[in-house]
Amino acid sequence: MDQIWKKYRKWISLVIVAIGLVLGLLIWQFNDSKQKAAAERVETYFSADKKTKKTASSEGTNKPSPPRQEIIVDMKGAVRKPGIYRMSSTDRVSDAINKAGGLADKADRDKVNLAQKVSDEMVVYVPEKGEDLPKIQAGGAAATSAGMQPGNGADQTQVNINTADEQELQNLPGIGPAKAKTIIQYREEHGLFKSVEDLTNVSGIGEKSLEKIKPQATIQ
Repeated sequence: MDQIWKKYRKWISLVIVAIGLVLGLLIWQFNDSKQKAAAERVETYFSADKKTKKTASSEGTNKPSPPRQEIIVDMKGAVRKPGIYRMSSTDRVSDAINKAGGLADKADRDKVNLAQKVSDEMVVYVPEKGEDLPKIQAGGAAATSAGMQPGNGADQTQVNINTADEQELQNLPGIGPAKAKTIIQYREEHGLFKSVEDLTNVSGIGEKSLEKIKPQATIQ
C-alpha cells in the first residue's frame, strides 16, 4: 500500500487539486449567476417603478386646464387710465388695475378687494381716500365687494335727483349721508335741478364726482 501511495502520490495529489479547482469554479459560477439574477430583478423593479412614476407624472401634466374666456371690464375711479379693457376670465381685480395703469395717488387701496376674480361686464370702481362708496345694487354681473359697482346695463337703478330722498341718493356713486343731505338742502333752497350737471353747484361735488354720478342719475 505504501509502495502504491509513493508511486501514485503525485498523480493523486494532482487529481485532488483538479477536483478542488473544478468544485471552486462551479461554486463561483453558481454564486455569480445568483448575483446577476438578483441584480436583474432589482434593475427590473426600479425600471418599472420609474416608468410608473413617469406615466403618472405625464398624466397629471397633461390634464386639460380650465378654458379661458375673453371678458370685458370697465375700470373707473382712482386709476391712472380709466376705460374699457379686455381681460381673461381667470384674471383678478389686481390684474385689471394693472392694465389700467395702476392705482392713482389718491386711491383708497383698503376699500378694494384685489384678490377677487373679474367677470364679464363688471365695473371695477376704485374710490379715493375719504370717499363714500356707492351702494351695490342687486342683479347684473357686478361684484358685491367694496370697490365694485354694477354695470350700466338696463337692470341698474336710476336715481331721480329731483325726487329722491336721503336714502335713495346714497345709491349714487360717491354719495354718502352727508352729501345726500347737502343735495336735498340745495334742492330746497334753489328748486329742482334742470340738468344732472347742475349737481356741480352743490358743495362737495366736482367734475370728477359728477363723472361717476352721471350714468346713474336722472332728472325725470
